[in-house]
Amino acid sequence: MPDASRAPGEHVSGNLEDLPSDGRVAAAKAFAQYEKTSDLQYLDIAVASLQRSADESSEPDAHLYTELGQYYGTRYHARKRLDDLDRAIAAVRKAIQFDLGGPANEATSMANLGYALRLRSERLGAPEDLEDAITLHQRAIDLVPDNPPYLHAWLHNLGLLHRLRYVRYHDPKDLEHGITVQQRAINLTPAGHSVDESKGLTLLSLLHSLRFQRFNDLEDIDHAIEGLTRALELTPPGNPSEPTRLSNLGSCFRHRFERLGNRSDLERSIAMHLRAVQITSESDPDMPSRLDHLGSVYHLRFMTFGELADLELSIVKRQRVVELTPRGHPEEASRIQNLAGCLRTRFLRLNEINQLERAIALHHRVVELTPEGHPDMPGRLASLGASQSLRFQHSGDVNDIMHALDSQQRAVELSLHDDPQRPSHIKNLAASLHMRFLRLGDLDDLNRAITLQQQAIELTPQDHPSLLSSLNNLGVFFDVRFQRSNDLEDLERGVTLLRRVVQLSSPEHPHDVTVGGLGNLGHILTSYLRVKGTRESSEEASSCYMAVAAQGLMAPFVRQQAAQRAIELHTEFPQFSSPDHLLAAHSRILNIVPELVWLGYSMSRRFEESQKIGDLVSAAVLAAIDASDLSLAIEWLEAGRSSVWSQIHSLRGTLDELEQKHPALARSLKDVQIRIQNSEKDLLRQEAPAIADGSTLLSPDPHTGTDRHRGLAIEHGTLLADIRRQAGFENFMRPKTLSALLPSSALADHGFVVFVNMNKMRCNALILGPKGDVTSIPLPDLSMTKAEILRSKWQLCLRQLDVREHRMAVQQLPRSREDPSTYILGCLWKWIVLPVLQALDLFDAKAHRDLHPHITWCPTGPLTQLPLHAAGIYGEESGPRVYDFVISSYTPSLSALARSLDGSKERHPNPSALIVTQSAAPSLPLLPGATEEGQRLCDIFSDAKAPFSILNDEQATTGAAKCVLSEHPWLHLACHGSQNADDPLKSAFVLHDGPLSLADLMATTADNAELAFLSACQTAVGDVKIPEESMHLAAGMLAVGYKGVIATMWSIRDQDAPLVVEAYYKKLLGLRASGKLGKSGTGAAYALHEAVRGLREEVGEKNVVRWAPFVHFGI
Repeated sequence: MPDASRAPGEHVSGNLEDLPSDGRVAAAKAFAQYEKTSDLQYLDIAVASLQRSADESSEPDAHLYTELGQYYGTRYHARKRLDDLDRAIAAVRKAIQFDLGGPANEATSMANLGYALRLRSERLGAPEDLEDAITLHQRAIDLVPDNPPYLHAWLHNLGLLHRLRYVRYHDPKDLEHGITVQQRAINLTPAGHSVDESKGLTLLSLLHSLRFQRFNDLEDIDHAIEGLTRALELTPPGNPSEPTRLSNLGSCFRHRFERLGNRSDLERSIAMHLRAVQITSESDPDMPSRLDHLGSVYHLRFMTFGELADLELSIVKRQRVVELTPRGHPEEASRIQNLAGCLRTRFLRLNEINQLERAIALHHRVVELTPEGHPDMPGRLASLGASQSLRFQHSGDVNDIMHALDSQQRAVELSLHDDPQRPSHIKNLAASLHMRFLRLGDLDDLNRAITLQQQAIELTPQDHPSLLSSLNNLGVFFDVRFQRSNDLEDLERGVTLLRRVVQLSSPEHPHDVTVGGLGNLGHILTSYLRVKGTRESSEEASSCYMAVAAQGLMAPFVRQQAAQRAIELHTEFPQFSSPDHLLAAHSRILNIVPELVWLGYSMSRRFEESQKIGDLVSAAVLAAIDASDLSLAIEWLEAGRSSVWSQIHSLRGTLDELEQKHPALARSLKDVQIRIQNSEKDLLRQEAPAIADGSTLLSPDPHTGTDRHRGLAIEHGTLLADIRRQAGFENFMRPKTLSALLPSSALADHGFVVFVNMNKMRCNALILGPKGDVTSIPLPDLSMTKAEILRSKWQLCLRQLDVREHRMAVQQLPRSREDPSTYILGCLWKWIVLPVLQALDLFDAKAHRDLHPHITWCPTGPLTQLPLHAAGIYGEESGPRVYDFVISSYTPSLSALARSLDGSKERHPNPSALIVTQSAAPSLPLLPGATEEGQRLCDIFSDAKAPFSILNDEQATTGAAKCVLSEHPWLHLACHGSQNADDPLKSAFVLHDGPLSLADLMATTADNAELAFLSACQTAVGDVKIPEESMHLAAGMLAVGYKGVIATMWSIRDQDAPLVVEAYYKKLLGLRASGKLGKSGTGAAYALHEAVRGLREEVGEKNVVRWAPFVHFGI
């Protein structure tokens, strides 16, 4: 048998039964066998035999070379080897040189040669092949005016060639010629030739689609859709042409959607492209193109409706396209360009700078791959410039805006005057000039931007969708120039233009330009108000801002800024406002908080975003207080606190009710929650990729941990939306109202909860009483500045007293003549605690009380770092101290307190304790007091006949602790602790063989976990930068499931811990045995109060650093 692996043209040895010695006869017989069996060995023999005959022939034989060209062409289609195509072209050229026996034969050879040249042009992109192919087809058609059987096929090929040349050079004449010859080809197609008819209709439709894209005539796109629909009807299922035609029809539906905005067209487009991909094999060379089209329509749907899932799908598809595209492929640059555009969109939505960096690197690569003179070069330069301009807006680096202007200036210079994209290139250049003006202040830049933008508008058809963007930009430019010139004409022009943008926008189909136009109109109307203030202008500006804030299409931070501008508007012009308007604007911001601190971000990004919202939340709370809606004030205060802890808890919470009513949804939600938890762990282990190395960014990798985590968060959000559509689950996992969060019955035995709202304008205390009533107390002597100064002084005080991070061994500390703690604690008393006690009528004769009332403090801002529980006048012997009037506890949030109260309904009658002590952790200071502490605890529990287990030093391993944790409702840890600011679940207690992390505790703590005593360092002090997150071990233990936690605000003396611990547990066990506790209390706060009193009496009440670090969280 012949060797099919030999190079084409080589003589193939082998035997066929009865193979004739005549080369042409042998070739014909072998070719017949190939057509019958599709076995390529027969095709190789046919080619080799006929080539041998041609080589041996001394006479010119046109038919032999014609036949040889057909054989080589057949093998090219079978193997895609370029040298077969080259030999086919050479053979047909030779045939044409000889006498072919008449015009018909000559025309056929010319058409065949043109067809082969077209194939090579598509493969290599050689322009001369394309031009020769067009010339040859036109000559073939001209030679046979009598309409031979193949004329319609030649006309079809000529129409296809005109389409290819138009795509390359964008000459409209090719469109007109192509449509004319293709219509003639369809007219000449014999009846019943459904294959040829469907091919003809497909090409004619594609030409109409291209003409629509060039001239925007709706009749063209309607013709295209009609033709392709008919072509698909003529295409049998499973036909190789089916996926291509589906993809083409999908693209036409997309174009019509972009013009008319009918969502049904977009959904049909996605359905067509998706079906095309589904019936295309992974190895099909057209798969990248079809995936690219699918990614394109997903991207369009995201840009129109704002669903993040569509953006992620788009990026995944286009990333795969780049992976499948070989280097040097003619479409390589355009496919990379498309991916870059999606990454830029992701940056605009999520504000992740690494996405923009990667997009810019890809844009640079695209420009490098694009030869000079290529018609797509202007668009690719413009895209690069747009991304560089975005980076300038993010970084403020002037080099970025200079590079952007260079790229966009070149784009304008290289674009043809009739290029439909030229107005867009001019618009982008104008926008960058405007950006440079904002930075450098050169009025010439702004004036030139206005001139260019006006030119772009003149070049844009009045019914073209991009007109809105140009009008919007010009309106903004006039607004900016007014700020500089105070020329009212500029202001009037800007208002007129931006109102026109809003009027021309479709409310049913908003997009980023029209929504952005609303925001810009609001901004310029605010400027107008300062000049000509009217209620109508104020109401119009407010409605513009509020519409942007409510539009889910826009990025969360854009919507938040719009709502913030509405608040500023109502604050600046109170004569045109009302409390309801102000509350509505604040409400928009609070509703956006979960998106600002989005679960799809990394943990560090969520902390970063959480840090930004503190002022927004406190301002909203203040507005609610001013409106006398105190329940709303607490709800809003709660919505802005402990966002990350709430997310952590929600991922691990029970789904009992959902499991009962909708078990399938519950299983899906639990599954994605577990995957998100695992993904977060992977993210923290993953190093951030360098963004300076362009080659790294060009490496396609759609499976990074960041992308996977983002996708899981989107899936989580989609599931929540599905659940909330079910009856009775409309508010599933949404922030709760005050009455739903903490029913008054739950507070009956708990006492008061006092929230202190810190705002730059004013500070207030909100008191939630045992009956669910809310009272607001102004704190006129307190301010944000004063609180920040107190915090700084307190931290300095602790450092001067040598209070370090770890539990410390016994040592005497020198005391300064003036103790700053006295001043700080006095300020806390006068500014905060005293007004609260007076409002509650608790500031009276303390001796008359058997058991002090209970206050749970929930401070905000700088107060989270200050010891409210120790406030008092210590400079006077009989001065008031807070502990003389009330028992103090803390809570990181109201929801954390509610979880503790809810979980304590079934208090364990005889709880057992797990005692873990570690006095000699590797590489950390010794804690000899921990051993004594553990021994005292053993004695106490033995005397009380209370069950307990102890793990001491070498026994206190992480494995041993995890094995028995779930058996004990109480946990006592006497060891070193460590807090992890990047990942709170990695905060840990240091045991003999390593850290016992909050993640470990969360996985092993039982539902009946009740009390934890953290006899470790600084377990109740959070991050100064994000005080509202309560990023400390005490809050973490509440999130893990403990109902009450004893912790420390700064490091404790090693000799003090055993004293406090012994007194605490004796009192706690006595309270539990007495039956005096309320239904929802644990007794921990009262026991700690007494224990600390004993230490205070021993060390002296002025030695605050010794007795005051011990605090109680929860119930």
